[in-house]
Amino acid sequence: MALRRILRIDDAVDKKTLKLVCRPVKLPDRTMRQLVADMFETMNEANGIGLAAPQIGLPIQLCVIEIPPEIEELDDGTEVEVAPAEQYVFFNPKIVKTSGDEVMRDEGCLSLPGWYGYVARNSWVTVEYQDISGKFRRMRKADGLLGWAIQHELDHLNGVLYTERIRDLATFRDITKEREESAAPA
Repeated sequence: MALRRILRIDDAVDKKTLKLVCRPVKLPDRTMRQLVADMFETMNEANGIGLAAPQIGLPIQLCVIEIPPEIEELDDGTEVEVAPAEQYVFFNPKIVKTSGDEVMRDEGCLSLPGWYGYVARNSWVTVEYQDISGKFRRMRKADGLLGWAIQHELDHLNGVLYTERIRDLATFRDITKEREESAAPA
């Protein structure tokens, strides 16, 4: 596996690639297994939950998502994993149905680390895609963090950046500064 460089929204050259509409992937393709492994490694190293191929400079319709494990704290203070992490790989994905309602959520991106803003997304989506072998699949009513991540990553595949979806720019802020200010002695 290999770490890949994540392109940045605030770099003019990188942004040109991030704004491209990606081309479909012809499957099966044996080179994709290594690419998928590299993408998960790169995403995890950057503490993300999703990564689209254009974010590493490849204008192809591929994204990966990893929903973290669900951890519950017991009465004695110990933590137990109640649901394992889940990994998803989407080739040539398309949203085919949406909830039609919108939910606002604070959203960030690995292509602009530390910056967050409120974005409206559908509360659930149904997505059709191909798995790594080329088999067509459908995921119905993906909601919560997974549904949110799917919408964000599919935007990347269409050259749309989350910063373009922020309706109220007053919500757009650098949380690393907020953390520094809250950690500073009074």
